[in-house]
Amino acid sequence: MAYAAYREAFGISVVRPESKPGPAWVVLDITVPSGSAALMRRALVRCPGAGILRCIPRLLEQRVRLEVRLPAHRVHEVMHCVMGCVPDGEIGRLASWREHLARHGLDHGG
Repeated sequence: MAYAAYREAFGISVVRPESKPGPAWVVLDITVPSGSAALMRRALVRCPGAGILRCIPRLLEQRVRLEVRLPAHRVHEVMHCVMGCVPDGEIGRLASWREHLARHGLDHGG
């Protein structure tokens, strides 16, 4: 399995007052059995706005940890999807986008 890369925008980012602010992003950690990882990834594709940032295999535990970025107002929908799709999965930490970037040493995110 491969790690997803962060997309960086180079140059100056201008926010105009008339533009609507984007959604508040959060990152949800989900741990599932290795055999259910593909099923979980396919289920998350159907959740609007959700995207998998990283898929980290834990070979000794035969589990996979997914870091999922989603709009803050969709957290309950994604949790419901996880519980329905993989009942033996574990829903972990919910962090803001800034906390997630800081955890990976990228304090400059917005």
